[in-house]
Amino acid sequence: MTGEAFYKQMKLGIVQRCYLFDGEEEYTKEAAVRTLQSKVLKGEFAELNLSRLVSPPVDEIIAHAETLPLMAERRMVIVRDCAFFAGKSTGEGEGEKVGKSSSDADKLCDYLERLPGTVCLLFVVRGKANGTRKLYKRIQKAEGVVTFETLDQSTMIKWIARELKRYDKAVEHSTAEQIAFALGGDMHALAGELAKLAAHAGDNPSVTMEDFQAVGTKSVEYRVFDLSDALIAGQARRATGLMHDMLVEGEERLMLLALLQRQYRQLLFAKILADSRVPSDQAARQLSVPPFVARKLMQQAGRYSIGSLKEAYDLLIDTEYLVKSGQIPEEGSLEQAVFRIMAAGREVSRGK
Repeated sequence: MTGEAFYKQMKLGIVQRCYLFDGEEEYTKEAAVRTLQSKVLKGEFAELNLSRLVSPPVDEIIAHAETLPLMAERRMVIVRDCAFFAGKSTGEGEGEKVGKSSSDADKLCDYLERLPGTVCLLFVVRGKANGTRKLYKRIQKAEGVVTFETLDQSTMIKWIARELKRYDKAVEHSTAEQIAFALGGDMHALAGELAKLAAHAGDNPSVTMEDFQAVGTKSVEYRVFDLSDALIAGQARRATGLMHDMLVEGEERLMLLALLQRQYRQLLFAKILADSRVPSDQAARQLSVPPFVARKLMQQAGRYSIGSLKEAYDLLIDTEYLVKSGQIPEEGSLEQAVFRIMAAGREVSRGK
């Protein structure tokens, strides 16, 4: 099952006897470990009813699972780095070590058939588990495998809302979209950002765009998006300020040129899609951007012709080429390109 399906089970109070958590998204995986632990272990003896094992032998896993809970209905056993979920599938290879591994895997698989209701046994794997292993298949058959993949935009927004709820804060969908876009896929950074936004909101029951604009951390990609927005809107002072701030903070001119170039390529495609009356949700899929970004791109692009956007895009490509070929210095190259785009924009505006 997915992480989202797992949280639905938690909300319904469904706790299985055995789980395997795997997948590439480590932060949400560890958050799910904490969620499951809070569901299973309650009361003053919670810590005494928890066993944490790292790469243990089978007999140790079974011994901890068989231990009765102290003054509680259930105890929890968390097993990390279990060898039965990595490498070759059982039975592959040769030698005594493989034979013993196969025997141990069979022993643990057999034990899971009679796992007592007084324990929740959780296996946690870093990265993706080997789906061909016997133990994996056994837990999968019982619908206990939970895979935490990198979150898509829709799931990310739901996760943001769920995380802010921990701070007793609500968030509008559009604000959550902006936060997700600004931070990208770094879940650790995003978690810290949400804590900061919740603190800034104070007694306000919701985290708002005002909170985000006041203290939110914005990625370079997000700020380049703002820069192109200022250029398209003809806001010279704002565009110059954004560019200056990024350079002062140590961002490389060539990297900013490349990002701005990508932004204008997306604007050009967005203009073509808008002129073809392609709906924004379909445009988002074609542009590989979140829906609100597609809407913003199509709104921005609507102010200019395909020709003027292509001219700006070509200018950025030419500037990057001239720098890389040594024909012009990198120093001042970004500034020159930005000023020329602004000048061209003013000409277009006068032409209208």
